[in-house]
Amino acid sequence: MAQEPSDQTVDKTRRALLGALAGTGIAAPLLAGSRVSRAEPIVLRYTSHTPRSHGLYAQAFVPFAELVERETRGRLRLVAFTDQLMHDPVDGFKACVTGISDYTHGYVTYQPGSFKLLHATQLPFLFPSPQVASLVVEELHPKYFKDEYERMGVYLAHVDCTSPYNIISKTPIRRLEDLEGIKMRVTGGLVAEIFRELGAVPVAISAAEVYTALQRGIVDAIALSVSDMASYRLQEIGPYYTRIDLNVLALHYCMNRRAFDSLPGDLKEQFYGLLRIRSQIAVQNYYSGAGDDRAYATLRGGGVEIIELDEDERERFRAAVAPLRERFIAQREAEGLPARALVAEMEALGKEYAPLTNAELNERVSTQPVMGIIDL
Repeated sequence: MAQEPSDQTVDKTRRALLGALAGTGIAAPLLAGSRVSRAEPIVLRYTSHTPRSHGLYAQAFVPFAELVERETRGRLRLVAFTDQLMHDPVDGFKACVTGISDYTHGYVTYQPGSFKLLHATQLPFLFPSPQVASLVVEELHPKYFKDEYERMGVYLAHVDCTSPYNIISKTPIRRLEDLEGIKMRVTGGLVAEIFRELGAVPVAISAAEVYTALQRGIVDAIALSVSDMASYRLQEIGPYYTRIDLNVLALHYCMNRRAFDSLPGDLKEQFYGLLRIRSQIAVQNYYSGAGDDRAYATLRGGGVEIIELDEDERERFRAAVAPLRERFIAQREAEGLPARALVAEMEALGKEYAPLTNAELNERVSTQPVMGIIDL
């Protein structure tokens, strides 16, 4: 059973975040120990289906909530309601629109029929890292995605991108042929199409249900990031892990419009700036680097065999999903949408930003935040 994050773990996470942001304008007042205002704070309710034992809570939400409270000198606080207390995973948009939540997950993959261009971010072998993916998807949001996302009645808060999706399974997957007929847990949308191209039978199940689904044989294998596999304790029931690095998944978080619009003008601008670094907190602390290392150690500690495909076999996987990209572009272009330009721009920016270190990415999102994600 996963344990509740200790105060020591949370404190260590916060210190790591401050170190990563040292020298930036956003971190400076925090590092200097800025005083907290005595005025009654404005509280925004953050809701999530993930439990507090999930690594994303301790390694992303906690340091971000602390950063917000300290940077705003206590004027703004984020209060978490986790463990599906307020709503189910698929109901994030509804909870945000109706005011059940002020700030929650609004995952495109849980409402696949509501989006078109936004599915392009799930295309296989598109981004070099989750850090770069998050920056690129947010940077292109005002140009390509904003109207589509805001039709859901919400604002985009930020985009966390996972480490590449791989497979944990009951039987070993060493070759492309081993996927034939396998019932594969996927999210909806383009991820399902990817695994259909690979010969698997996609089964759309929310991440919160993956343990039971694999345990009961509803699925034979699960596609997920390695950090989430460890957080959901899948090493207890899946003895094989196959590394393919298929695609990162863009996890969108939404903001209640009334809650954001009602903030005082200066606080609104400050919070918007803080939201721009939120995705880097998640991807650097949880979905890459030490977060990935912890997850792999957890899987190995649970007796999971890590299967690394050789380059020839990886190329067979790439070739199998290659037609999906052109098919997606052609379908969206036929609908009058600029899919080809979007995919080309994502690829170009991905290559441009690939050499940036974590420190350089933090500097960029802190001092040159993407504007226009929410109109201030």
